[in-house]
Amino acid sequence: MKTLKKVILPVTASALLLGACGNSATDSKEDTIISSKAGDVKVEDVMNKIGDEQIANSSFSILLNKLLADKYKDEVNTKDIDKEVEKEQKQYGGKDQFESMLKQQKMSLGDYKEQKKLQAYQKELLNDKVDISDKEIKKDTKKGSHILIKVKENKDDKEGLSDKDAKAKAEKIQKQVEKDPDKFGEIAKKESMDKSSGKKDGSLGYVIKGQMEDKFEKALFKLKEGNISDVVKTDYGYHIIKADKQDDFDKEKGKLKSQLIQSKVQKEPKLLTDAYKELLDEYKVDYKDRDIKKAIEDSILDPEKIKQQQQQQQQQQMQQSGAGMSTGQ
Repeated sequence: MKTLKKVILPVTASALLLGACGNSATDSKEDTIISSKAGDVKVEDVMNKIGDEQIANSSFSILLNKLLADKYKDEVNTKDIDKEVEKEQKQYGGKDQFESMLKQQKMSLGDYKEQKKLQAYQKELLNDKVDISDKEIKKDTKKGSHILIKVKENKDDKEGLSDKDAKAKAEKIQKQVEKDPDKFGEIAKKESMDKSSGKKDGSLGYVIKGQMEDKFEKALFKLKEGNISDVVKTDYGYHIIKADKQDDFDKEKGKLKSQLIQSKVQKEPKLLTDAYKELLDEYKVDYKDRDIKKAIEDSILDPEKIKQQQQQQQQQQMQQSGAGMSTGQ
């Protein structure tokens, strides 16, 4: 099953020029950063070397963080984010291992925390700017559980069954749960080959349209609460799906809204760029360099460019996934 694609900010980590200069950064390209007998290094030299687009990405990232932190400082608890990062460190085996993993991505622990805070601020911005009604949330979300019987991916796959055996087993289980729906959770724990959901009686929680494989999603959204599907085949095997009661909708509504907004922005990047533009106008942002202004407008604030970046990232993810499969990872 596909996972929900998170909104990716069209910004990069801080470039050396901006990170090193800090508050004393020069305003003019003619200003000298380093002098020597052999010649001086000017701001323009560094900008030419790094490239306008990378400088634009870095400067916009820093600017955006300042604006959002100022606007939403009362809505985002940064201490909670620090606690989340500490939990993640433990999950990765400790701070040293976590920092080593970040280093491979050319990121420091400080960079990572700032990125998490920026994402939290951006979520608040989009919650303000993208309107989604309760009716829309109910229409585009469904709470469900499933039992999965996997089909072997290849001869070396020890977990899955042959297509014929998997289908036969799924059909047998479907008859059992249809006859006695109250035993769905018990049977899911025992039989489901999706161990993650199986531990939770097969529960997937709330599913958002566009989050799952098409066949799975269509089957789930057709079901009334408490009903169980026929056997549904996807690329992962055979599923028996149950529509669960949405008795905690009011409690989960805020979280679901944020996820729907993320999904919406992925499909319509203009929602994000329009929100950025309104924020820049609100804070009367003035660009001191025409080249950087043009680079920001042509990349970060251009929805078509964001779409292209998303497509490139998806292709890279698919290539990495294919490489992993070919090496048996």
